[in-house]
Amino acid sequence: MNDTPVPVAPLPEPPADALRKLREADALLAEGVQRIMGVATDLPGASHPLEEALRLSEEQAMATMDAAESAQKQLLLIEQTAIAGGFIDAPLEAIRNSLQTILTSQQGQDLAGQRLKKTITLLHAVETRVQEALSQFGALACTQDGEVQDTFSGQRLDQGSVDDLLAELGI
Repeated sequence: MNDTPVPVAPLPEPPADALRKLREADALLAEGVQRIMGVATDLPGASHPLEEALRLSEEQAMATMDAAESAQKQLLLIEQTAIAGGFIDAPLEAIRNSLQTILTSQQGQDLAGQRLKKTITLLHAVETRVQEALSQFGALACTQDGEVQDTFSGQRLDQGSVDDLLAELGI
């Protein structure tokens, strides 16, 4: 048996640009979501700003639907009261209140939508930087015998594995 050590070539240094892109992605994630979500001003006490925006959006959607149903009922009451020759002040006030609720709810929906749209833009920017960095690192993966190989030509996830990962996230 030969006890002579086999020389191992040192791994090449990762490209500085790839490391910079990964640092940018990290910084975007660390600071971007907090700034976009305006946690301190718009959603005080929110520990998970995206979930809070989604919760707010759902609540506002329900309030809008309830107010629209209420206004429709009041319109029917006005029609019936007008036929009978009665007063319609109370139903008109109820409709006015319902319309105000709808307006307020839609403002909340708009706020949540703006935050989610900005977050999606942020996540696309992070994704781009990570993909660029990974493609630069791709040329640096070495096999056991020291040959350079493209990491993207290696084993990839099949569609079933991707579906399983997404299912774990509830997507």
